[in-house]
Amino acid sequence: MNLIVEAGPLEGSKFNLSGVVLVGRCPTNNLVIGDPALSLLHARLQVADDGSFVTDLGSTNGTWLNGRRIVSERLHDGDLLQVGDSRIRVLLKAEIVSRPVMSKTGLIDMDFAVPATDSIFGTVTYSLNRKIADGGMGSIYEARQFGAEGFVKRVAIKTILPEFAARESEVASFVGEARLVANLVHQNIVQIHHFGRHQGGYYIVMEYIDGMTLGTFMALHLRQGREVPVDLATFIVSRVARGLEYAHTRRGDNGASLHLVHRDVSPNNIMIDREGEVKLTDFGVARAAHFMEDDSDDLVGCVEFMSPEQASCMRVDGRSDIYSLGLVYYELLTGERPLRSEGTDLAMAVTRILTTVIPDPRKYRACLTERTARILACMLDKSPEARFATAGALSQALEEEMYSRGYGPTVVKLAAYTGALLAGAAAVDGQERE
Repeated sequence: MNLIVEAGPLEGSKFNLSGVVLVGRCPTNNLVIGDPALSLLHARLQVADDGSFVTDLGSTNGTWLNGRRIVSERLHDGDLLQVGDSRIRVLLKAEIVSRPVMSKTGLIDMDFAVPATDSIFGTVTYSLNRKIADGGMGSIYEARQFGAEGFVKRVAIKTILPEFAARESEVASFVGEARLVANLVHQNIVQIHHFGRHQGGYYIVMEYIDGMTLGTFMALHLRQGREVPVDLATFIVSRVARGLEYAHTRRGDNGASLHLVHRDVSPNNIMIDREGEVKLTDFGVARAAHFMEDDSDDLVGCVEFMSPEQASCMRVDGRSDIYSLGLVYYELLTGERPLRSEGTDLAMAVTRILTTVIPDPRKYRACLTERTARILACMLDKSPEARFATAGALSQALEEEMYSRGYGPTVVKLAAYTGALLAGAAAVDGQERE
């Protein structure tokens, strides 16, 4: 794939790309654009033989394709991509002689073996299949774990990039994440299998989820002009609430509460697998008093899904996650993101969180029941004391709404629906190619 920068700081530049390319103003990106309107980690370009895609990485000002703000879209020859003040023409067919953009592979480049703690049990060997995604600190790979007698298990491996491995604060956060979730064993939370070091860096081996993020799920609906069915939206949110209930109530070996709060509940941290199971992932910005070396209350998480108390850098508890999940539920039901950030000014984003009056969801979707509107209003009250006291109480309310008639959605129904949604997306792509 070739890019021609038509406007912006790199105007006139030409690039020839392959593989996965991160775009942003942080020097660690593959394509660095010195524009304050860009986020540090703004977007990802993925170039492959079976199709090229652009994905927004939760940027403040958004990634725009042909004049429309997108989450993730397939790229076509001649498309106009805009990030910040840069307008970039996408050419999939023409050959351009240009400076290459080098792709970072993270810590692990090839197959590797990890010695077991006790030599009696030999080694654990992993082989990387493909890169799934890049994040602010590292990458996630699909991999295979090999054992005796032909045992093979598909897993995901999350790494920390070499430039971050030498920084104590980033390593502490990465190690903290592994410790936090190592003993969280719940059907609605992505399971951690192993934490280790390799070639001076760190990695986490976790459950592989064969599916999509909730952000992609919503983007597919938007692309096909569909609304998310109310019962399935409620089902998805109820499963996340059950996962949060489990995490919020965890206790340490001494019996004391871990005070575990996710602090980044957002569509990109919720996954739906092909069997219809809903999984909460990425506790990377969580804080647990028992484990984390840094108990500060810095502003962390996605500002578009942040609670008022979190935006104010106050101490938070599980009710903050309930507010964030309420914003997710609202977008699932209405297609609207009430705290969408339109500028780069963090102070303005915080003010928006503290002052915005979120409209009744029935303004956008009249079919919603009074009970659903009340549940949402309770989740999104700016005062933590007025929200559901626990994620367990929330999930019970959601389940009563879903199953009050004696029947309701299941993982089987969600799996069948997502399968049909993907088939619909493939049909749309086929029509566009024609």
